[in-house]
Amino acid sequence: MNYRRNNKRFSVTGRGEYLSTSDFIVKYYTNLDACRKFFFDMKWPTGYYCEKCGCTHYYFMKSKNCYRCAHCKHDERLFTNTIFQDNKLPLNVLLYGLFLIFTSKKGISSLELSEELKVNYKTACLLQTKARILMKNSNSKKSLDSSFYESDVAYTGAPSHNGKRGLGTDKQPFLVVLSTEQENKYPLYIKLHEISSDSGNIIQAFFDQYVKMSNERKLNTDGKSTYNILKTRLQVINEVIDYDKEDHRLYFLNKIISNLNQYLLHVYHGVSKRMLPLYYCEYEWRFNHRKCRSIMDKIKNYITQSGVATRKMIRVSVDQYAMARGLEIS
Repeated sequence: MNYRRNNKRFSVTGRGEYLSTSDFIVKYYTNLDACRKFFFDMKWPTGYYCEKCGCTHYYFMKSKNCYRCAHCKHDERLFTNTIFQDNKLPLNVLLYGLFLIFTSKKGISSLELSEELKVNYKTACLLQTKARILMKNSNSKKSLDSSFYESDVAYTGAPSHNGKRGLGTDKQPFLVVLSTEQENKYPLYIKLHEISSDSGNIIQAFFDQYVKMSNERKLNTDGKSTYNILKTRLQVINEVIDYDKEDHRLYFLNKIISNLNQYLLHVYHGVSKRMLPLYYCEYEWRFNHRKCRSIMDKIKNYITQSGVATRKMIRVSVDQYAMARGLEIS
């Protein structure tokens, strides 16, 4: 087992305790019973009960890797009706992979993950995609609620063959909104979403869904007229920014956008447009959980609340979403 990450320490409990990768390996990776208990507690947090008859006694069927009701003999598996229903990885490998994905501050590439877990590249890619879906599900339940916001439409992707930049470019546009504790200071949380174009109606629809608005709240933007549609709902400060000035407006927002593009380029070495939405979800989740102290508990909750998602189902869903959004699916 490769221990390259042993010097990093990650918070994994609500009590603020920290677990390094080497500690995780000792506690879980080398202890299959502990891994099984982790997922058992995830499925039955108050103890086993049969979904068919309600009996609370069971036998563990090692040959079938399932739990059999002592009364009606109904078999139940740990991941039934969840995103990992089709999981074929050993429990310790699956949990270690999730630990690495969710605790990595800057992300982990599929190649690095495959080497760390000793699995093939496609398996690592699928595990990462499922983790991003869990992050997406978590993101969708969160809205921004602050007195101060910053927002911009930015672009990601390889340079255009026409050399165009910004408005009119063939790069993928995305909308980013940042909530701050004070005006232009102290970032709190972000929302990221790919958009088909930089239009007022699209921006308004996104704000309606994910941003708490009132006339007492301020929104700083970079002079785009598309934000004027929000002036009846927010105090919109919509002026062109001089980025040469020290401590200019949208400083943290621009830093976040820059970091996102570096993250896509250097960690994942470029991403196809059809997959960009899930990578945006990952970046949003990582930023919003940068101070999180309950990662392992969150992993349990995310899996419990997930639905079945096989490799084929994910591929079809991603392609359908990309086509609906006008993204390339090749």
